[in-house]
Amino acid sequence: MDRVGQGRGNSWWEYFGFAAKVLRTKHRDADFFMGHDMHGFLIARLLAWIYRKPLIYHCHEYVDRSTGSQLNWGGRLVYFFQEYFARTADLVIVPDVDRARLMMVEFKLPRTPLVVTNSPMDAVAFSGEKLHQALENKGKRFERVVIRQGSVGPSHAIETTLQSIPLWANKKWGFVILGPGQPDYIEELYRLAWELGVAEQFVVLPPVSYDEVLEFTCGADAGHSFYSPIDANNRYSTTASNKLMEYMAAGIPILASDRPSLRSFVEENQYGLVADESYPESIARVVNTLLADPVQMRQMGANGRQAFIETFCYRKQFAPVLDWLQT
Repeated sequence: MDRVGQGRGNSWWEYFGFAAKVLRTKHRDADFFMGHDMHGFLIARLLAWIYRKPLIYHCHEYVDRSTGSQLNWGGRLVYFFQEYFARTADLVIVPDVDRARLMMVEFKLPRTPLVVTNSPMDAVAFSGEKLHQALENKGKRFERVVIRQGSVGPSHAIETTLQSIPLWANKKWGFVILGPGQPDYIEELYRLAWELGVAEQFVVLPPVSYDEVLEFTCGADAGHSFYSPIDANNRYSTTASNKLMEYMAAGIPILASDRPSLRSFVEENQYGLVADESYPESIARVVNTLLADPVQMRQMGANGRQAFIETFCYRKQFAPVLDWLQT
């Protein structure tokens, strides 16, 4: 159960309407119920009780105890339902091993969650022409592109990356953002780029449909995957970050936050480089190291793509869930 296509907002009236609609639907023939994140889990838990069916909790965006206590009254209610009843799920699926460990402790789970990375189905090999055409439409032409695709927000070290651009080795390298964001926030980013004197090296492209994102991503030279550690999701984002996995699927190297699990994931297999996202100098160092060495850049991208094909594509990651369902 997940809230899909429920209108333009996220009000409680919408949620209650969604819950009522789901509960009115006939479910006697279902083999199991799956709840996606804590709002979907609440409804799936009720249905599993009513129809005495197995329950799967697929927790993608994890709300931990400290964050849950800061929600409004309705959010706290749903959080505490999750905290108390998550242990009753027959199977818990999470996208990152560190999140799994945290959930084991906070929710007192009787079984270790199954880790399924947040990945696309298959590797891709587009020409990347869509990215370069979109840049030309904006009057931009870069020799190298660092791309950040996905939702545009203040917890993604975008400001720090802009502050790093004056330290980049080449003024013909560009920082490109592709994804939805609040207009006021995007204006602030452009204002900061102008103040820093790097407006010519920065552009925010209009969001495109999810099916097109990887066509744009393939045209970049490196994937920006920095997260400020503001909550559990950002702190434990190694295999939970869909953009990181999509960069691998597209065959471009990763620039990621320097945290233990991410550092091990990226550096041990030479998929990319890590930096302290709090410091422009640290970001500039890895950008310069990677983009100035095209041989290393291409090899790291190839390493990530191969690892994705062999291990991290969703078809292989989800196979243990299918095995569980068939037992």
